[in-house]
Amino acid sequence: MLNLNTQIVAGLPVRYPGSDVQCRIADILSAYDDLIENNRRRMALLEEAARQLYREWFVRLRFPGYEHTRITNGVPEGWERKLVAELTTFLSRGIAPHYDDDAEGLVINQKCIRNGRLDLSFARRQSRVFKPDRQVQRGDVLVNSTGERTLGRVAQVLGLIPNCTVDTHVTIVRPTHEVGVHYFGQALLEWEPRFSTMGRGATNQTELSRGQIGEVEIVLPSDPLVQLFEEFAAPIFGQVATLMEENEKLRAARDLLLPRLMSGEIAV
Repeated sequence: MLNLNTQIVAGLPVRYPGSDVQCRIADILSAYDDLIENNRRRMALLEEAARQLYREWFVRLRFPGYEHTRITNGVPEGWERKLVAELTTFLSRGIAPHYDDDAEGLVINQKCIRNGRLDLSFARRQSRVFKPDRQVQRGDVLVNSTGERTLGRVAQVLGLIPNCTVDTHVTIVRPTHEVGVHYFGQALLEWEPRFSTMGRGATNQTELSRGQIGEVEIVLPSDPLVQLFEEFAAPIFGQVATLMEENEKLRAARDLLLPRLMSGEIAV
């Protein structure tokens, strides 16, 4: 059509099922939504359990054996303060993607990082080739580094995501083997409120540089205590990763089913 106005659109015929069929379709789709929401609540409870354990041990300093540990300058004996830059093997932003809905590559943007969790439903397909070090890896901490409302949000990559990177608005912070993966993720998540205030620049153009992130200081506990925390946290975040993957599959199945139910291709 060379011209499309509201009158033409209003006169278009629309084929739709009867109310009883509509209700059955809604029931089927609601079952998927209920499963997704149930998994989301389970993830929140698991994450909160790990978060509270981290705060009890490493913020309130009520870790196993704390009664017999000397505190010097606010740090228990055997612990040390280190800069994030000293505890990372890679600290950099991502790429300027070539968006392509048919491409195999995936790029994570600022919308994907919210509530301390990585949500790939907001990620987009892209075709640009990127260097291997910008492939997101399990344990990477991702920090939103541009803008106002999303600046400083933190999430950790809990599983393998093939052919996936981040865009230029997100910083990858990859921990060394010197620090526990889950401890490092929780330590940077603790910094999220402060990250949100560290931006520099004009309104709506604030930037959180990799240098600023690298200069953040975190406390590194003794190796046995970090290892003990990892033993508690690893199964918890393993379950979270499984539930996240299950939700991705449920969303994909629901979105694939919807048009087929609406068109009558699949009878209900």
